[in-house]
Amino acid sequence: MNRRLALLAIAAAASSAIAHDDESLNYAGSSVLAKSGAEVMRFSGIRFAQAPVGDWRWRAPRPAAQPSADLPVDATQWPPACVQGHDNTEWYEGVAAAFGQPPEVAPSRPEIAEDCLFLNIWTPDVASRLPVMVWIHGGANVNGWSFEPNYRGRELAAMGAVVVSIQYRLGVFGFLAHPALTAESPHASSGNYGILDQIEALRWIQANIARFGGDPANVTLFGESAGAGDIAYLLLSPLADGLFERAISQSGGWPADQRRTLAENEAEGVAFLRRAQAAGIDELRRLPAASLLAVAKEHFERDYDDPPVDGWLLPAPPADLLARKAFEPRSVIVGFNADESLMYVGKATPEHWQKALEGLPNPPPVANLLGDVPIPQRLDELASATQYTCPSIALADGFRAGGAPTYVYRFDRIRPGSHGIGAYHGAEIPYVFNTHDAWLPTDATDHDLTRRMMGYWFNFAATGDPNHDEAPVWPRWGDAALVLSLAEETQADAWDARLCSLLHR
Repeated sequence: MNRRLALLAIAAAASSAIAHDDESLNYAGSSVLAKSGAEVMRFSGIRFAQAPVGDWRWRAPRPAAQPSADLPVDATQWPPACVQGHDNTEWYEGVAAAFGQPPEVAPSRPEIAEDCLFLNIWTPDVASRLPVMVWIHGGANVNGWSFEPNYRGRELAAMGAVVVSIQYRLGVFGFLAHPALTAESPHASSGNYGILDQIEALRWIQANIARFGGDPANVTLFGESAGAGDIAYLLLSPLADGLFERAISQSGGWPADQRRTLAENEAEGVAFLRRAQAAGIDELRRLPAASLLAVAKEHFERDYDDPPVDGWLLPAPPADLLARKAFEPRSVIVGFNADESLMYVGKATPEHWQKALEGLPNPPPVANLLGDVPIPQRLDELASATQYTCPSIALADGFRAGGAPTYVYRFDRIRPGSHGIGAYHGAEIPYVFNTHDAWLPTDATDHDLTRRMMGYWFNFAATGDPNHDEAPVWPRWGDAALVLSLAEETQADAWDARLCSLLHR
């Protein structure tokens, strides 16, 4: 144990690690063991911003006050999750049911609170300057929390990284826009508080991660679903310039198609205010969080929240920023899963297929291209291409054209069993973190793929190039359009672009 990492005995005979800098600003965390037996220090529930409550509901986050150096800050407990319903638990229950497991195996939602702007850190050595990997959780920007069982960074930290997971305001608390909120803002903006929270967390990391052994000049973002979508916005927002070096987007390509304006989101906010029967924003700020959550669940029809194109956080629609190369070029990995939408298909009839074709730019060619597979697979391929595959490719094309070293993957691994959900949305996460749930069928092939994927992700965070000696070569995205297939036999293959070409307007 080096001289800057001490063990602190506390009342219950447990042990805590202390991370501090030369000014003796101390954080007391706990020691955990990786599967290899390596010791990793975990610091959980560290505040990075002040509580966004009361009059500060729907305002930009305020930096957290520096804690006193007199006593160690207790960083041994998980924080409350941001206010949300039970949708994430229900998602886990759905996956478990597909594998023949009871709902009890799903993680239950933790305590929730508006005061939720905290982060967690896993580090193998507080005296080093290690690459930093910052995880942004998914959940449609409406659900999720930073310490879900599959998001814990112990195993990646044991490889030699400092892993951070962050929280941000969700749903109506993080993405409500309204003309009155826009008028309050010095930037004439509203509806993007969840993304501003993420930026504030990155600022905290820049200022403080060296205390935990991280290199603030070598920060990589990685996230899945909504977290990956948010990373695309961060890659394109001038507000995040200089706060990170690289990014990994796992199943989050749809920002390439996002053109919702601030005015559109403000109109939704006006309607929400009427639904809540509030006279104005001040009265809405006084409503209990549970009441707001209930009204939002009744009011909003869409099940995902994006920040609007507001001229500040997003100076223009993402596609326009990509086309103009108006972004800071950073190394990126962009990926998607083979069966993103299969678990959501549900009942599949010829009528469902015909309805899915409505509104497409080229329905007959799409029907001909996909007509030879069963209807559930057709619906999955079409929905996955529309929401994930094709916009992810558009992002990769845009970043590469703007000078960013770019890599693209497709996660193809289907776990053993007759679960029928294929390489489903979120299936890659346990391979990235090596956090396979005990109830998921996991064999030697899965463990081997885990080793390869963790090597890719770690090497990319450390150097900007994912390649390592124990896995096939991952080529850069270029004219050959080679996608790395993450499957039983990992290989790079030519990506079939026919469906995306038919869906392009």
